[in-house]
Amino acid sequence: MRRVLFLLVLVAVMFIALAALAQEATGTEGGAEGGEQVVYKKTTIIDFSDVTITGELTKPEGSYLMNKKKASFNLLIRVRDNFLPEIIKTVDNL
Repeated sequence: MRRVLFLLVLVAVMFIALAALAQEATGTEGGAEGGEQVVYKKTTIIDFSDVTITGELTKPEGSYLMNKKKASFNLLIRVRDNFLPEIIKTVDNL
């Protein structure tokens, strides 16, 4: 049983590795088309020394936070602990 699971995991890892190797390169870095390369500045400096920013700080009231009800939902997903029958069926398809 462990050997079958080990082989199944090994085959899955090999498929993932082959899929990663099969991807074609786009030919240019950053996805720029026509051979153009986009160059970005390393740093951006924004100076707010001459600008006055005014505003009002707003916070929710304490009673709003205290009276908030928690929502209750029924679970839509059934959590299972055993997937062995499905794994064995996939091995039969190989």
